[in-house]
Amino acid sequence: MSSKQDSKVFLIGEDNIKKANSRQIPILLAIFFFLLAIGLINLYSASVGNHYFWAQLRNLTITLTAFVIFGWLIPIKRINAYAYGIVGSVCFLLTVVLLLGRIAGGAQRWISLGPIGFQPSEFAKLATAIVVARFFATHKSDTPYRIRDLLPLIAFVGTIFTLIFLQPDFGTAGVCLLIAVSQVAFVRIDIRSIAVILVSSPIIAALGWHLLLRPYQKLRILNLLNPNLDPQNTGWNSLQSLVAVGSGSLMGKGYMQGTQAHLKFLPERHTDFVFSVFAEEHGFWGAFVVFGLFVSLVLIALDIAKNSKDTFSSMLAIGIAFFIFWEFAINIAMVLGVFPVVGLPLPFFSYGSSLLLTVCVGLGLLVSINRNTYGLSKP
Repeated sequence: MSSKQDSKVFLIGEDNIKKANSRQIPILLAIFFFLLAIGLINLYSASVGNHYFWAQLRNLTITLTAFVIFGWLIPIKRINAYAYGIVGSVCFLLTVVLLLGRIAGGAQRWISLGPIGFQPSEFAKLATAIVVARFFATHKSDTPYRIRDLLPLIAFVGTIFTLIFLQPDFGTAGVCLLIAVSQVAFVRIDIRSIAVILVSSPIIAALGWHLLLRPYQKLRILNLLNPNLDPQNTGWNSLQSLVAVGSGSLMGKGYMQGTQAHLKFLPERHTDFVFSVFAEEHGFWGAFVVFGLFVSLVLIALDIAKNSKDTFSSMLAIGIAFFIFWEFAINIAMVLGVFPVVGLPLPFFSYGSSLLLTVCVGLGLLVSINRNTYGLSKP
């Protein structure tokens, strides 16, 4: 242990370190299992107990195993050592999707291996957080970073973004970009580079609108400004979601009593709009509890980042915190009609093994980082 680390331990005190460690992980575990339980109960109602619920229950066998493996069996130093290999593997899978992936709902996002199907773009969210953390761990600088210093990182993140955008999946590609930007916000950037980014952003946005976005994607954005622009087609989801959330009022209609979901007015009620089902049945106060749980989870992740003892662990914990934050914030904003419908599921609530596995691995990595901070992990 370095002298700097020795002094830090001396100032904090060994008892305080143990107390900090004893607080973080049990609270994280409690929130984790509480959200899993609420999500499963809500999915049962959203799917009226059909195969989606039972499939998600079976998925827990794999996802909880991954949570334990990455939390207690694989040291975070091993993730650091193989960071670029992990990112390369995810990019390879994303390329396979474009060449051989299964098409569903107008998008080519899935790889099918017999009865098993998975969505590599979900894994790319964690891969983005890992590659950003690895970059700053190996490219330390005593002076603020300039754009040219970040070019290798821009190439990594740009490759992930492009491979996902081509599926097409603008929502997931955007989340990967937001995770990277959120991590970069925690390092010092040269003020001139920030000015260049701010000035060029409107130009890039205009070019993206005219050259990259497809007509249906533009229409989704326009529907945000005017929900009645296309109420029977691209605006239908948002309008029905607002009806469901609003009809829940303060206390909700009661479990499995939501009319929007059970009379099938609400589309995608087991995936993108699963929270609309919850809000209709449990009302404002139920939604408030879920908000509090997600916010607490993000704050714990940031606290783990703050106390971690190396750059990679700190930056990775920040990336995981913002992965959870952006997934939650954007999905809820979609449900409330204040963000375009971009097809992002809600962690713990939406049906899907790939997202659940990614979240469990991410939270497992937080546990591993915390254990490494307090000397509890394997070397």
